[in-house]
Amino acid sequence: MTDIGEKIRDRREALGLSRRLFGESVGIAEAKVQAIEIGKQRIDHEALSSISRFLRVDANWLLGIESNLGDSSSSTGGDAFPAAEFVQIARYEVEASAGNGSEVASEDAAQSYAFNRKWLGKRGLKPDTLSVISVRGDSMEPDLNDGDLVLIDLANTDLADGKIYAVQYSGNLFVKRIQYVPGDTVRLVSRNAQYAPIEIKTPEADGVRVVGRVVASMHEW
Repeated sequence: MTDIGEKIRDRREALGLSRRLFGESVGIAEAKVQAIEIGKQRIDHEALSSISRFLRVDANWLLGIESNLGDSSSSTGGDAFPAAEFVQIARYEVEASAGNGSEVASEDAAQSYAFNRKWLGKRGLKPDTLSVISVRGDSMEPDLNDGDLVLIDLANTDLADGKIYAVQYSGNLFVKRIQYVPGDTVRLVSRNAQYAPIEIKTPEADGVRVVGRVVASMHEW
């Protein structure tokens, strides 16, 4: 890993951002962020400018060049992050199964992740209706992998065909894509073809509770 790649990775992780979310925030593909961080690709001027602006650090510091700003690594002074531009979203100790169901054992907040306010605003997401949980199982691969984190909009509980939701059913919590079929029937569909859909003929009568819609995912390496 190069020095610049390590600096970017450390700053990104300190903000609680996955490579995907970081890339979306700075306008760079996730694969390119990874390549820069591990030293597989040299950072170009456009990427350097975008990343340094987003992180509020001097581009020369990222490059390891002594700048007129002295030894400060941040253009705002010291080593502080632009906290006003970020909001903390709680991560709960709940695992949503991407397989055959996961029992809801606890709903305590374990930690939090920082999300860019502008990124949330562009998507119409309100911080106080969001939460982060983890995914267990392989039934949603390759869309969601075992151990991935998902950002859930708790205010979006109206099921829409083709979208992914966290759904509590029969005491278990699932992360599945929704499919409507005629006759007031809903299917919880897996991405992995090895898993058969879960068909619920009368969702309301069967006690289905829609926790919220999955609006983003984060892969932890």
